[in-house]
Amino acid sequence: MKKVKIILTLSLVWIIFIGYLTWYNKPNTFQWDEWFWFGITPALAPYLFLLIWKPDIFAKYVRCIKDLFNSNT
Repeated sequence: MKKVKIILTLSLVWIIFIGYLTWYNKPNTFQWDEWFWFGITPALAPYLFLLIWKPDIFAKYVRCIKDLFNSNT
């Protein structure tokens, strides 16, 4: 369970960090295309490869994420 939390946290931190760098580069505008290609795509690519190559592990991973949000602790 801790491994799932760490992986999700790293993915979200990456997306937020790239969003900040995109905004910091040009503060008056936000480059959505740069944020998508350099933030969202690299953060989601490992999950897509896991879905394609190892769907049983991906299903277990999704089940673990659901349990993470359904737990009361």
